[in-house]
Amino acid sequence: MTENTARQPQGIPTGGQFAATTHAEPYVTLESRKTPVAEPDAASILAGNQDFVSLRYVAYDDRLTEEQMTMILAGQWTAAENDVDENFSDSAYDEAVTVAKAELEAAVEAGSFDREWDDLDHDEQDEARRAVEERDDSDPVQGLLRNTPDQLMRTSLGAPEPLLKDRAAASGHHLDDGGFEARKKAISDLLEASGMDTSADAVQEEIGALVNEGPFDWHEGVQLDVIWYGALEDAVPTPRGESAETDGSKVLEFATPHVLLIDKWNGSGHEVILPAPLKRTLTRVGYDEAEAPQTGRAYLDSDSGGYGWDSVAGVYKPAYKDAAPAASWST
Repeated sequence: MTENTARQPQGIPTGGQFAATTHAEPYVTLESRKTPVAEPDAASILAGNQDFVSLRYVAYDDRLTEEQMTMILAGQWTAAENDVDENFSDSAYDEAVTVAKAELEAAVEAGSFDREWDDLDHDEQDEARRAVEERDDSDPVQGLLRNTPDQLMRTSLGAPEPLLKDRAAASGHHLDDGGFEARKKAISDLLEASGMDTSADAVQEEIGALVNEGPFDWHEGVQLDVIWYGALEDAVPTPRGESAETDGSKVLEFATPHVLLIDKWNGSGHEVILPAPLKRTLTRVGYDEAEAPQTGRAYLDSDSGGYGWDSVAGVYKPAYKDAAPAASWST
């Protein structure tokens, strides 16, 4: 007798599909496997918001520091931006967290997310904060520039002492035996190198005053500078952003320049107003390059590498406003 190998459990009648004793097997439908839909995370919720945010708020009384102004006048925009960002880093961090909390709360209320800020772990909070920071369009450097008032600045025409053909003229004791004229010639040469016509009697008279009233002894620390009170942006040698309007080099044109002969080592000096125009072209440098020498850039009077004229003479800075140059980019 052949053993029955039907699939029904033992004891259940079996037969052909039309047999009276047939019991149909249960019909089972297997569910197809579906790829689970990933729940949105906090960072993606915040990154999906296309609205820009401003995380670095510049108050009305915020100003550039002297160090930052020095960087900008040297054309070192990257260094200035990094320094400003560092100063704003704590407040920007806090503001990013505040924005993230508010936007997640709005997402929860809208039903597009089911967890608030405090429900996230530390890593999720960091990712969410960074997603907000990616939308930051604030420009604190521009805001600080706008708030920073005019500054007392100088640019150097050079040191006159190396131009003396008679080395004895460097000593003030030799002014009466040829030193006076030799010094006038050295100063005139520096002025003429910047395009000034020094032939007029009025100009020569003021040059003579620089010799008589200026530093007694000349050396490498004695220099001839133009000094004025004006906006920082007019004196930057390198634009912050490239454009057709800012190609070339920055040119400063002084109609009636205030010219200062100063000993940076001891502070002695004298200043005159010359009734003749003068032009200086600043050295354009890359954002991360070293600053140009003082003959190729403008710099703060308080950051001259020695005595500043204001620290010596206690000047009224706005009086130098009329000496500010017309600034343009050469083509």
